[in-house]
Amino acid sequence: MYLPEWVQKFKEPRTEIKKVGGHFYKYRVEYRYNKEKKRTDKITVGLLGKVTESDGFVPSDKQLLREKAGRSFDPAKVDIKMYGVYGLFSELLEEEIRGLGTFFESKDLEVLLTVSMLRFAHEAPIKRMQRLHHHDYCSLFWHKTSLTDKTVTDTLRYIGENRRLIIDWMKTRISGKKEDQSLQEFVMIDSTHVTTTSNLLDINAPGYNPAKNFDEQIRLMYMFSSGLKQPVYYRLINGNIPDVSSMRLCVEEMGVGDVVFIADKGFYSKSNIKTLSDNGLKYIIPLYRNNKLIDFTPLEESDFKKKNSYFVYENRVIWYYYYQKDRQQLVTFLDEKLCTEEERDYILRMGTHPEQYTREGFNKKLDAFGTLTLTTNTEVNPEELYEKYKQRNEIEVMFDSYKNFLKADRMYMQNRMVLEGWLMANFLAMIAYYKLYQKLSQAKQLNKYSPKDIIEISKSISKIKINDSWLTTETTKKTMELFKKLKIDYLIKRS
Repeated sequence: MYLPEWVQKFKEPRTEIKKVGGHFYKYRVEYRYNKEKKRTDKITVGLLGKVTESDGFVPSDKQLLREKAGRSFDPAKVDIKMYGVYGLFSELLEEEIRGLGTFFESKDLEVLLTVSMLRFAHEAPIKRMQRLHHHDYCSLFWHKTSLTDKTVTDTLRYIGENRRLIIDWMKTRISGKKEDQSLQEFVMIDSTHVTTTSNLLDINAPGYNPAKNFDEQIRLMYMFSSGLKQPVYYRLINGNIPDVSSMRLCVEEMGVGDVVFIADKGFYSKSNIKTLSDNGLKYIIPLYRNNKLIDFTPLEESDFKKKNSYFVYENRVIWYYYYQKDRQQLVTFLDEKLCTEEERDYILRMGTHPEQYTREGFNKKLDAFGTLTLTTNTEVNPEELYEKYKQRNEIEVMFDSYKNFLKADRMYMQNRMVLEGWLMANFLAMIAYYKLYQKLSQAKQLNKYSPKDIIEISKSISKIKINDSWLTTETTKKTMELFKKLKIDYLIKRS
């Protein structure tokens, strides 16, 4: 291949230069005898670097590592540890780690952070943590000795026994934000069930859940900040205690006033409404479309749009009207795009499932297609009311993530206090997950990557120790560009 004169001067023995994609790259080669062909073959064994007219020879990252090792390279002094997860996790939770340091001693905090990070990256049970910790770069900073099962269990028990410290830390996460009205609003949501097989916890009990699984379970109540878009509170409750009975105590423990409980469609009942009202709790609750409280008559009027108002939500026109019935404030919303989709879906099903979908049924549902009716005791306008309810989707993602991402739908803890500490470690992992989710959302990358994808990419980034110096291994240009879009800086700041 023809090489320009300025390139030829960089060609040396046992090297070759190739033109790839309009650029010149220098490779190391070896010559090996081929017994089958009875001749010597030239074998390319590694990239040395790039050759440019302006900068000359530019060594690759691997070549730089070789040069740094130098002639004094000692294989006995080489070590390698996973670095990317520690870098990602510690950056995402930088503020939380700093805050926790004022409540917990470093020896306890380091173990807690390690457990949380290994849950975040590997969904690891306690029995796998010692090995994972040893091979991770975090072992140089968090708990520098071997992380035994006993150390983990004892630390989690201590964390669990000191919930007062956990609550005080949780409060600091929101107390400094109160000057911003958008961060004062909280959403209290119904709990998630977690199956547990232990007979020693005293809080697990058979209880109903949407999956109609009546195994013994515990329940986790969460408070979610609509401003921070993160979970800010959790509490472990007995498996057979109704959610509505626990809400008041959760609000009192956290010491916040601006709490709105947003329920799902299965929650509404007059008794639940009364319990919420008697406890002074604000609520937004959707009604099933066949609820007799709903008044669809305004939608039957031909001049409906002349008499009612609208707003735009995510480029969709939402019409609404509000009214009172049985001393309850109600608002009915109509999403015309959704209405058209539901009408079309029903008509198509009339053709495929005529025994279930009939013209008579279509006529009965006609006025209800595309509607959402909410009852509330809050003093917010209809547009805010609609937006708040839609936030419930974000909260449901959290619960799904808790069970699927952390594989936490079943627990085997035998001690209540250890379980409390375990839940705190998982809570920190969920905060990191949500922060990563937000970075993907803000960078408009959710259609390409999930938080789990970014974690898996981070697992491929390591630190290698050569002659007592830790060096970051090579990272692809694609990864660097992605992390730059997400504003993840630990690779840029690498040593």
